[in-house]
Amino acid sequence: MIYERPDLRSKPLLRTESCSVVRKIIQRFRREDGQALVELAFVLPLILLFLFAIIDFGLALNTDNSDTNLANLAVRQVAVMGTATTARCDGIAETTITAYVDCEANQSGASAPTACVADTAGSSTSSTYATGDPVKVEVTSAFDWSHILTGRDGYVSSVTNPVTDITASATMRLEAAPNGGTSSFLSPKCAS
Repeated sequence: MIYERPDLRSKPLLRTESCSVVRKIIQRFRREDGQALVELAFVLPLILLFLFAIIDFGLALNTDNSDTNLANLAVRQVAVMGTATTARCDGIAETTITAYVDCEANQSGASAPTACVADTAGSSTSSTYATGDPVKVEVTSAFDWSHILTGRDGYVSSVTNPVTDITASATMRLEAAPNGGTSSFLSPKCAS
């Protein structure tokens, strides 16, 4: 059974009403509706930084794999070339190892690499070649670490946009030596 006091119902409850208004204001300031948005604003840049770092590292590994493949193709061409002075790539006669690697890179979608070749027989590199000599081809590409953010290669200066040279090499023995021990195709010569 509920007992009501009729005398309290008729009097205004000023103290209780003012307390409820204060409570509502305090509750409004204690609400956590925007907390997730603030936390997201702090965490999202870090997550994006890690995401772009992972993507850039994957692209760098892809460039390294492309350079290794190009070096393997080029050194195989040099090894079996024999007395020929050109190599065919996509139906075009290429007269230097660099032109051959550029042609192969364009077919594979790789960036424009540079290439050099050297006879590694003996204690130092040589520009004369004999049958059975190990020949090394080096392929180097410039990798732009933040081209995902800029949208273009070389868009920002190298001070703010770090560029790294990625180098791959492959070595094989010559199956047949070129005439006179040298060929115009086997240029440029590697520095080391």
